[in-house]
Amino acid sequence: MSTIRKPEANPILAAVLTCFFGCGHVVVNGQQRKWMFTLLTTFLGSWCCFLPGMIVGLLSIFDAYQTALRLQAGEEIGENEYSVEMLYKIISKIDSTATFKG
Repeated sequence: MSTIRKPEANPILAAVLTCFFGCGHVVVNGQQRKWMFTLLTTFLGSWCCFLPGMIVGLLSIFDAYQTALRLQAGEEIGENEYSVEMLYKIISKIDSTATFKG
């Protein structure tokens, strides 16, 4: 799995863009696979019942922010690495390649 290094990542921009179809994951943090799975999970959760989709969406915003902070600090992260444990536990049910580092 590829790793990402983006010291220019902006945590605030990542959080704001994640409010719009999770775009902060892919645009700011460069995590396309993570974006795809969080977006899919948010839509499925919203389709089944509004609350699960809302929870995944909020966790995704927080995760994008935390990941951008880690990138800004010079850390190298995986393309499908999560910074929020609860979101990781949800996504890992449908994506076995998800990893967590808090």
